Amino acid sequence: MNKFFRIFAIAAIALLSAVSCKKDDLCKVSFPVAGAFVNDWGESTTVKFNAVNVKNISVTSVTGGWSAEVDLASRTVTVTAPESEEAEGAARTSNITLSATSPKGGSAGAVLVAYIVDATVDLSADGTQSNCYVVTQPNMKYRFNAKVKGETSETLATSSIGILWQSENNLLRYINLDADGYANFYMGYAKDEEGNETTDITDGNALIAAYDNAGNILWSWHVWSASKDPRTDGVATYSNGVTFMVRNLGALANPDGSTDTDAIHDGYGLYYQWGRKDPFLRPEYYDCARNADETVYNVDGGYVYVSYEASTAGTGTVEYTVKHPTTFITSTSENDCDWLYGSRNDALWGAGSEKSLYDPCPKGWRVPAKNDFAVLDIAEAEDNMNLDEAKKLYGWQLTDTGSGQKYFYPGSGYRSYFDGILSNMNYKDEYPYTPMPWVGYYWTNAAGSATATKANAMFFDLNTSRAVINAFNATSDQYRANAMQIRCVKVQ
Repeated sequence: MNKFFRIFAIAAIALLSAVSCKKDDLCKVSFPVAGAFVNDWGESTTVKFNAVNVKNISVTSVTGGWSAEVDLASRTVTVTAPESEEAEGAARTSNITLSATSPKGGSAGAVLVAYIVDATVDLSADGTQSNCYVVTQPNMKYRFNAKVKGETSETLATSSIGILWQSENNLLRYINLDADGYANFYMGYAKDEEGNETTDITDGNALIAAYDNAGNILWSWHVWSASKDPRTDGVATYSNGVTFMVRNLGALANPDGSTDTDAIHDGYGLYYQWGRKDPFLRPEYYDCARNADETVYNVDGGYVYVSYEASTAGTGTVEYTVKHPTTFITSTSENDCDWLYGSRNDALWGAGSEKSLYDPCPKGWRVPAKNDFAVLDIAEAEDNMNLDEAKKLYGWQLTDTGSGQKYFYPGSGYRSYFDGILSNMNYKDEYPYTPMPWVGYYWTNAAGSATATKANAMFFDLNTSRAVINAFNATSDQYRANAMQIRCVKVQ
């Protein structure tokens, strides 16, 4: 566990269900905050609840050696963990049942779940706030300052927070905004194929939004859940002195040339329109079948879908994209294929080693500069690979020409500026000409070299129609409304 983490045990409590009285004798019990936390075994926490038309309320069942007391006058429930792990019947989890009655004898019930976790981690401690937070440890309460934009000190009038989407149902749990303006959420254990808990965190991604009093989105943050920390796991320093992550931003792993379909799928990162801080979904399948997006969920387990809007004077602005982080802004050649309408902004992702307000990488990392990929190329060994074997890689081992080291980059294609669909992935040479991800596009933070209407990206291609006639360009010009992959580099 990270030595900077403050380790202590805490208990999280969430309202699972509530049953109201009959319509002619309505009563209700509910909790305004989905989770509450205490320190260590034997400690207590008091949480408030709302009560409507309730005369009496009591705790009717508590499991796992826990105890709970309810006070109707103050509208609070106090829950206490067992004194120690060795106490009789002690468990890290507990089901607590509350029962209420109305003046006319109606009844309502509510069930709380309490459990002990290992630590509270402030992701934004000591000025480390960012647009992207990496979480790596399960059974933790995480928090970050939800009243500050990105890595700045610019404040937000945050009134509430919510999950826009998450890649696993209940990936983030018990999310709430506390009185100090901090977003809080809990990360549990991953489960194996049989549904049993493991010791790892669930790998995945989520997007959390801050809202004002009117329900407008003020800002949003990407939460990157990774059992192996991408900031330390196998990072690589190229011969030009630039340190890269070895996986794409939002990817679950680097397949490193594996032909296993699950490994290939894990290698897909999230997609970003140039200059925007918020991600778009990876494909549902390793081979991008049917151009289907990854299935993602809201806080209630419902499906969430990407929306699309054409760039106009109203939608093609930075302000609009901040308020609509899940909306892909399409464009046409009439607008130079930029999601911004009518004007360009070359500084959205900073320049060179400078990191901007809208940079989507975690704290201490940034979008690569224009020449950071310049030491890479396709080596002769890869260029002369058997075509059938090369196709199975769904990417390329790119060679650092200064050191000879090889680094695998998935061929993740891009989302088209025209309609947001995954495209230009190359095609099989026979019917039904299924699009296949053998082409890679990786953004830099630089404006285009040939024309001010474009931006700079690293590009490679396995040309499946002409055998080994492949292509690599470390600084190719690409349309800014395209959404591409990012391989973050360490801030020097």
